[in-house]
Amino acid sequence: MSQKSDQIIIYTDGGCDKNPGGTGGWAFRIISSDKVLERSGRVESTTNNRMEMLAAINALEALKKPAKVELFSDSQYLVKGISEWIHNWVRRGWKLKDGSPVKNDDLWKKLYELNKKHSVTWTWVRGHADDQNNILVDKLVRAAIKGKIAKGKSKQVEAISAVPQVRLSRGKGKPAAVTINLKSASGAQVDRPVSLKIGAEHLQKLIEDLIAAQRKIEEP
Repeated sequence: MSQKSDQIIIYTDGGCDKNPGGTGGWAFRIISSDKVLERSGRVESTTNNRMEMLAAINALEALKKPAKVELFSDSQYLVKGISEWIHNWVRRGWKLKDGSPVKNDDLWKKLYELNKKHSVTWTWVRGHADDQNNILVDKLVRAAIKGKIAKGKSKQVEAISAVPQVRLSRGKGKPAAVTINLKSASGAQVDRPVSLKIGAEHLQKLIEDLIAAQRKIEEP
């Protein structure tokens, strides 16, 4: 990797412990002429692709003014999407050739605007190879998924987990049901809010299973 004096180098990565719908992590490493900035984050209920995109979005948003950037990513989806596919998506009004909507268009639209703001060269790098910066951001992602968030080159903080919210609903003439929601709150980020409705006929079994699980956790 060669770096010109006025160019900013960015490495990004993202991943998910279970794809789709698992706990995800994103990370970036910004290398400028005078400093290195590292950041990462943890997101619930997301996908690998969305984490790859969010890493690039957060990195470009961290730049205080328009800049000349070379951004390295091991995601073909990200690199080809922003440098090749996106032009036809925009022309069709964010639709695919068959008329169906582009997946993750909320994030693609943000990237599209950031790509216009900065002069970005998008470069694919093979993951888990011998590129030390790619290896570093991959480690930051895996740490973020486990709850260790990078706030600087040598500073980490504990991630806040999303807490399920329970709501009882009782319709007139209908049996009661419980809805469990998982959504962003108090510093915990949930990419796509999850809602699970449990009818009264299954509620007792759920309670019994939760109590049994709690007892196992408390076993010495």
